[in-house]
Amino acid sequence: MQRILNAIRAFSLARRPRLVAVGLVLGLLAIAATPTALAASDDAIAQVTRHFLMSQAASLGDDVGVELKSDTSRLPECRSPQPFLPRDGVPQGRVMVGIRCSNDEQVRYVQATVSASVRFLVAATAIKRGEQLSADMLDWERADVSRRPRNALDDPSQAIGKVITQRLTKGMALRGDRLRQPYLVHRGESVTLIAGGEDFTVTREGEALNNGGKGDSVRARMPDGKVLRGQVDARGRLAVRY
Repeated sequence: MQRILNAIRAFSLARRPRLVAVGLVLGLLAIAATPTALAASDDAIAQVTRHFLMSQAASLGDDVGVELKSDTSRLPECRSPQPFLPRDGVPQGRVMVGIRCSNDEQVRYVQATVSASVRFLVAATAIKRGEQLSADMLDWERADVSRRPRNALDDPSQAIGKVITQRLTKGMALRGDRLRQPYLVHRGESVTLIAGGEDFTVTREGEALNNGGKGDSVRARMPDGKVLRGQVDARGRLAVRY
């Protein structure tokens, strides 16, 4: 009986190393396969999202950067990821990207931050209200797109020759909604109105009822009391169209 027990014990000891080895191999394969599959899916989502945002934000300025804020490793498997923006417009600052997948109808969402270095025009010196801008009054400032003031101008031709409607201190941004064309027509002064058709042109004098620069619409009272509206041309006349 003792000899039988000893034989069984020896047989078990002989098989144990092989059983342990097989178990280790299977365990390593399981550990290796799962993270690799997940990593491939996660990398695809991350790469596609970054590429998509970089292309969408290319027009923002220089040094466009994208930083993912979501942990893509927690997202379900996604085959053939197709990114889209839930909201229209150029992405900037904190954004959300939707991801559609071919393997199911569930939309994944990834948060990211889009940054870009942009430059815009600022006042090189203090400028009083009503002053007409010249090139030496302008300077440049560079900042992240998220800190660019609303309606800030980035083209000197949009500012030079125009008039400031609000006082600016040195370094303040030049905004399009705070500039106007210089007045060519002044309220209360005489103005020439030109009306014409295919075969005729009529010129009359009237009194301007409001100020206006080139391209502005201005009303004028005629000698008979009738009020006409015309568009200011480059010579300060009102072109009236019938």
